[in-house]
Amino acid sequence: MRAAQFARKLAAFAAFTAAGVFARGAFAQSPPAAPTTLALGDWQLAPTLEVRTRGETRRDPVDLGGADALGGTGLRVRDAWGVLERARLGLGAERGALRAQFTLQDAHAWGSPSPAGVLGTGSRSAFAQIGAHEAWIEARTASARPWFLRVGRQTLAWGDGRLLGTADWSPVGRALDAARAHAPIGIIDVELFAAILASPSPLGVASGDTFGPTAAGAELYGAQAAWPIDPLLKLELLALARVARGSRVSSDASRFSQARDSGETYTASLRASGDHRGWKYAVEGAYQLGQATGGSFGTGGADRRAFAAAVYGGRTFDTIVWTPTLRIGGSYASGDDGGTTYKQFDPILPDVHTWHGAMDVFAWSNLIEGHASVTVAPWTDTQLGVEYRYARMAEAGGDWLGGYLSSIGRAPEPHGAELGHEIDLGARIRPWTPLELSAGYSLLALGDGARAVMAAQARGRLQADGTYAPAEFAHYTYLTATLFVP
Repeated sequence: MRAAQFARKLAAFAAFTAAGVFARGAFAQSPPAAPTTLALGDWQLAPTLEVRTRGETRRDPVDLGGADALGGTGLRVRDAWGVLERARLGLGAERGALRAQFTLQDAHAWGSPSPAGVLGTGSRSAFAQIGAHEAWIEARTASARPWFLRVGRQTLAWGDGRLLGTADWSPVGRALDAARAHAPIGIIDVELFAAILASPSPLGVASGDTFGPTAAGAELYGAQAAWPIDPLLKLELLALARVARGSRVSSDASRFSQARDSGETYTASLRASGDHRGWKYAVEGAYQLGQATGGSFGTGGADRRAFAAAVYGGRTFDTIVWTPTLRIGGSYASGDDGGTTYKQFDPILPDVHTWHGAMDVFAWSNLIEGHASVTVAPWTDTQLGVEYRYARMAEAGGDWLGGYLSSIGRAPEPHGAELGHEIDLGARIRPWTPLELSAGYSLLALGDGARAVMAAQARGRLQADGTYAPAEFAHYTYLTATLFVP
């Protein structure tokens, strides 16, 4: 009997010891998460790293080759491809009421053979550059909804980014050299900013800029008030004023570009949105006033009157297998009819690759479009999606703009206004938390309006009678790998 009791006690002791060893082993194998900030004296430092590489291919692109801004005609482009890389190394610092952020960015396209290779000049500089993507300092209060004042180069997005976004999909991304103030007043958040888009010239001897015609550059001023009434109702009222005096921000010779080159554009927008229990929607309307005085508008200029509207709504079904998300939406933006009043809507600084298709061949300007999409999550950290979009020009004789607000072209009337049907397929997966892989394919079936514009821009097969026959379809494919730290 004593032997049996001793055996039971020995077995219990062994089990207890094994459990303790296993627990210690499990604890050793699952250490606590490492801190994301470092202490340096009274400062808290937060280092960050992002490295992104993307390969792209295009077949029969609608916006490459053909006629140039000077009226010359180049060769037809059937295929285009490239590999783009972007690296950002950042350091944030915080001490009490003071904050600062500096992010160094290197963005370039693969292919710069040494020793003759250069980072790029002129129109290629945006795809081969190294410099500060962010460099700002900030003072803020310690409240739960702080007041703050931020000065320097910074990213800024309001609402859905239709009028003011970061355009992070682009090779370089967008940051503004601005002074920005944020203040919570009751339950309303008010924000103001003033940014320089293009420096005036000449800048002076200290800057090495002493020659050339005087230009006032371009500035952007903004004000926003956001009122979160309910999870399903948030109101945002914003106003933007873009003032340009021969800034030459855009290099194409389109009527849209000339209107941006010199003049004032005043935009007011009201947005209502909600996001609650799987439902998400937004409705936005905008109206523009001002004057266009650049290029063909002459010294007297032309009054600007334009408007735009956009809506979307969707539902995520988290109780259904694969958690599908359904969304439908549409948008309208006025176009120019060639009259004495300029009527083409200018979306100022919009996001890309987000609201008007993955191919970036449409913009919230001279556009009527409707779309529907389905996204599913068959596995953890995996998303698959498909989106359909129909688009046409609001004014057949106006400029057809791409997502980066460069003019794809215009054609003499009469011709149709249909731009076509776009289908986007996309996949995104995170095999490890810091690594994201994404891929996509897009097909655009060109409408009669798109084909007329492309023929006018000499983007197609040259016929015996001297006219051009555009392709019926355009294709776009991409593959992206992005590493995030932390």
